[in-house]
Amino acid sequence: MDSITQQHLPDPWLSDFFARPIIQVKADSQDYAQIQHLQTQGFQFVEGEIEFCFSLAEYQEKTTACQVATAEDIAELEVLFGQAFPTSRFREPWFSAAENQRFYRTWIARAVRGEFDQLCFVLKTASGQIQGGISLRLVGEQARIGLLAVSPVYQRQGIATILLQAAQNWAKLQRANSLLVSTQIGNLPAINAYLKQGAKMLSTSYWFYRK
Repeated sequence: MDSITQQHLPDPWLSDFFARPIIQVKADSQDYAQIQHLQTQGFQFVEGEIEFCFSLAEYQEKTTACQVATAEDIAELEVLFGQAFPTSRFREPWFSAAENQRFYRTWIARAVRGEFDQLCFVLKTASGQIQGGISLRLVGEQARIGLLAVSPVYQRQGIATILLQAAQNWAKLQRANSLLVSTQIGNLPAINAYLKQGAKMLSTSYWFYRK
C-alpha cells in the first residue's frame, strides 16, 4: 500500500469521535501531483493552513500573570473554546455546528486533564473570570500550541500576546528548541499576532475531505 493510499483510510480517532468514517488528507501546498490525485479520487478542498515557528534559542523569559488551568476551570473553558472556532475545518457542510462545539469542548477539557495536550494556561481578571487560554504539548525537542482562544469581551487587549509569552516561557523551561503553531490561511488576526511576536512561517498546506 503506497503512502497516498494509506492517507485515504479513515482517521481512527476522528471517526470514533464523530461516529462515522472521516477520511482526510493534508497535502503540502506545493505538492501539485498529490493535489491532482486527490481531486480525481473525489476529495474536496476544505481549508488552507499555515505553520509558524517561534525559535527559542534567543528567547528571554517574560513574566506573565498566566496560570495553569485546573479542573475547576473546565466548565468556563468549554464555553469559551466551544464557541471560538466556528469557521475551522470542522465546520459545515462536513460537520454540524453542534459537532464543532463538542469537538473543541472535548479538546480543551482533555488538555486541562493532561490528555492529548499536556496542559492549558489561562489568564484571568482580578475577579477570576477567564480572559483567554492556550493549550500546549511537548513532542521531542519541539513544543506545540494546540488551541488558543480569547474571550470576545477581552479581544484586542493584548491577551493573545500574553498567552503566547506564557507558552514560550513553558516551552523554554521544557528545553524545547522551538514552539510550533498552525492556523487557517484566512485567520488574519492570528497570523498577525504570530508574526508580531516574531514567528517565522514554516510551511503551507491544504486539507481535503472525502465523503
